[in-house]
Amino acid sequence: MRIEITGSIGSGKTSLAKLLLENGYNLVFEEFRNNPFWKAFYANPLKYNFETEITFLLQHYHELKRKLEENNDVVCDFSFTQDLGYAVMGLNDEQLKIFRSLYSYIINELGEPTLIIYLKCSPKTLLHRIHSRGRSEESLIDVSFLSSLSNCIKQEIEIKLNDVISTSFLEIDTEVFNLVNSPSDQSEILRKISGIYT
Repeated sequence: MRIEITGSIGSGKTSLAKLLLENGYNLVFEEFRNNPFWKAFYANPLKYNFETEITFLLQHYHELKRKLEENNDVVCDFSFTQDLGYAVMGLNDEQLKIFRSLYSYIINELGEPTLIIYLKCSPKTLLHRIHSRGRSEESLIDVSFLSSLSNCIKQEIEIKLNDVISTSFLEIDTEVFNLVNSPSDQSEILRKISGIYT
């Protein structure tokens, strides 16, 4: 079984992944800094979008394949559906056709996720969190970009849930639930996930 955590930048994906790791789940983390185009993308998304998204897709594929050699039950702090959301938002028709072909190959090999956890958060709060963590590469991100990204990710999730009956879905509002500092909220989230995953 596979859990994929998805949401916009700053929604709390890594915080939730760390919480699950601390509670016995088998995690595969996104090594986003290993993508050689990551910094260039944030400096000029239109110019470097295609190579960035293709690389993230293949990187996630490789990271998950390696983890599945150790354990068939994994939690990813990334999502192939999120990769598709980024692609739909930023690629032109020809680029998107190539991306979708590769995406379909990967999903056919690895299968669909058992559970998608979508972390909901308003664009204004996302931007505040992004600025608070102080990554210089993310300094040009604005509310419009975050709003578009959130909409595209949610749209791709809805399409998948309509097409794939074997995939469950859980939405967590990270403006309501404190993933980092509230033990009661953490326990409630763990209970929700356990109820679906088991």
